[in-house]
Amino acid sequence: METHTWSVGDLCEAIRDTFAAVFPEEIWLEGEISGLKFHSSGHVYFDLIEPDTNGNRIDKMSITLWKGRRQAVESVLNRADAGPLTEGIKVRIKGELSFYAPQGRVQIQMTAIDPHHTLGQLSVDRERVLQSLSTAGLLETNSSLRVPAVPLHIGLVTSDGSAAYNDFVNEIASSRYPFKISLAHSSVQGTEAEIGLVTAIQQLVDTDVDVIAVVRGGGARTDLLAFDLESVARAVAQAPVPVFSGIGHEIDRSVVDEVAHTAFKTPTACAAALVQTVAAFDQQLHDSARRIVTLANRCHDRAAEMISSSARAINDRTRRTLDLKEGQLTAASGRLRDLSSMAIDRNVERCNRIFDLLQALHPNRVLARGFSITRDKLGNVIRDAVPDGTTIVSETSTSLITSTVTESELRDHKEET
Repeated sequence: METHTWSVGDLCEAIRDTFAAVFPEEIWLEGEISGLKFHSSGHVYFDLIEPDTNGNRIDKMSITLWKGRRQAVESVLNRADAGPLTEGIKVRIKGELSFYAPQGRVQIQMTAIDPHHTLGQLSVDRERVLQSLSTAGLLETNSSLRVPAVPLHIGLVTSDGSAAYNDFVNEIASSRYPFKISLAHSSVQGTEAEIGLVTAIQQLVDTDVDVIAVVRGGGARTDLLAFDLESVARAVAQAPVPVFSGIGHEIDRSVVDEVAHTAFKTPTACAAALVQTVAAFDQQLHDSARRIVTLANRCHDRAAEMISSSARAINDRTRRTLDLKEGQLTAASGRLRDLSSMAIDRNVERCNRIFDLLQALHPNRVLARGFSITRDKLGNVIRDAVPDGTTIVSETSTSLITSTVTESELRDHKEET
């Protein structure tokens, strides 16, 4: 029997006919989006993969969403607040199974999507992560840290130049306090968000920031997927400084919100809370200063009153003492005057007697009675015999007589006797 040889066209046609017979209607397919591409033509291409428990890709199916059907699919996602098609999310889609002969590829031409499946899967994943964090004891680890009284150095994790960045920085800048912001840039959605957020948090941990603020603007659930990832949540929970989250989602809390020290609805609210923390400390300082001034004034008033009272008592005692002492002093002064007068009188009388005696003994009185004083040429009084030829000066009451000794001898005192 001769073996049949297929032409490529015949085989492709047979495959198409087989698919049409086996899958006559559209089918539903679930899996994880991978390799998402938005073509400039408006078409969307991606693969649906089914990873194993370790995250390795096992099977995949090519998906095509034509431009004409894209608007209807995106409208369904928007109404459900599920966000746009995003890399890494799990979806349940509807489409036609087809064989694209030009590329020899089996694909599904997508026609619809079940947003509730995606949201439900996100919730399941979120609960799984929360359970893992709870088992590890990380849900309250960061919230147990003490926020500094004056958290002026803020580590900011967000996309540089984004609306969230501007909202946060403007709120801080509008305060009157000298805040310092250290920015660690990171993507906040997409494939780069996970590693970016973890790296940014770890980078700020190695600095001297007082707190870390992780902020992002609003978005759909799928836009905030990175903040439900376990790796990001663990980086927040294990940070050694308090982490404040300001993720703009008004309905549900992300996993990061659950493990952060304090969660806020918006970046602006997060910044305002930090400003309020510093303002509260400032107010405490003001109140304390006012109480100190009040207590100081009271102490001053009490001390002033005690001093005044003591001064009055001292004045009274001093006045009485002074009055007593004044009388004693007056009496003593009188006695001293009397004693002084008596002493002066006695000394005057004594001085007078001495003066009279001195007057009587004065050499001039002696000379006046006819006596003279003889001195040598050096002025020494001559009391003994002197050599012949010595020049001497004799002083009388009226004259000085100079003469030369021709003879000198000692007088015999016995003869006088």
